[in-house]
Amino acid sequence: MAAPHQPTPAAGDQPVSYRSNRLRFFVMVAALGLVALSFVFWVALPPNLKAEFTLSQAVTLLLILGLFVFALLIVGNGVVRADADGLSFRNGLSRHRYPWSRVHQVVMRPGDAWAQVLLIPTDRAVEVAADLDHRMLMGIQRGDGTYATAAVEDLNRRLKAARQHPHG
Repeated sequence: MAAPHQPTPAAGDQPVSYRSNRLRFFVMVAALGLVALSFVFWVALPPNLKAEFTLSQAVTLLLILGLFVFALLIVGNGVVRADADGLSFRNGLSRHRYPWSRVHQVVMRPGDAWAQVLLIPTDRAVEVAADLDHRMLMGIQRGDGTYATAAVEDLNRRLKAARQHPHG
């Protein structure tokens, strides 16, 4: 598999998006494999067993297959976006948007499978790092190697720029 393209550092005002290319590749392979195996198993069934399925049973099986494929695609479709106003990201079906003023740091520590954003809570004071709120950034996966490292570095550069020159 070819290495994903490297993020290009953009000016802080230029929007940028990061997605895990490796995760998307494996999710697509898994989804296509699931559909192909289902088809092969259906074709391999003897005609007398296929005849026993009612239309509603066949439709139910297809809907279940569709649900599994949909779930796989949702998992693999995480994205992290940054612009002059802040950071937004999608993990599965949930979407989040935070202004740069709430972002403390973007990290991917050794052993982390994905990056995390550390957020300044709005309901309490921060006395130690453990008081920060954490959110996963599923769009930046360790398995993407230098692409992921460069993405985290770029997001922290944008955060620093936003602190030095608040937007607005």
